[in-house]
Amino acid sequence: MHANRHLLLAAVVAALSLAGSIAHAATPLTTVRVASGLSRPVYVTAPPGDTSRVFILESRRADALGRIRILKNGVLLPTPFLTTSLLSTGSEQGLLGMAFAPDYATSGRFYISYTNASGTSILERRQVSAFPDTALSTGTILLSVTQPFANHNGGWIGFGPDGYLYCSFGD
Repeated sequence: MHANRHLLLAAVVAALSLAGSIAHAATPLTTVRVASGLSRPVYVTAPPGDTSRVFILESRRADALGRIRILKNGVLLPTPFLTTSLLSTGSEQGLLGMAFAPDYATSGRFYISYTNASGTSILERRQVSAFPDTALSTGTILLSVTQPFANHNGGWIGFGPDGYLYCSFGD
């Protein structure tokens, strides 16, 4: 769909603002297109302290591969940060989550959540390469959860204030 091809960060903020309170309805809302040419963008994040890059997850493209793209200083880099192996093509499956380790600046560790070609939810630890805009091509699977359906698989991951990595599965 047309909306899936464009990332509208401001639209998310606008939706959250509307949900928060009708009292602020007099405040004009606007959207700003920050990138185009993306396929099924589902999540946006950035490493702690990094002010020049935004990482955008494309759940999957027509080739059933997920990609993490970098928007650097307002420009979408042509080479993906990471390209996954084949992913499930179920309605709500694919590359779904990413979290940077709190010490990412020194360790280069990050984590991804996805549903593989079999429809199994995977939590995987990854590593940035010697080039900060490119990840190494392999990772370590930390958790594998068989999913009974192709929807409502969850996929969000993030570090809590306690330093632990949290991941969501299901509804």
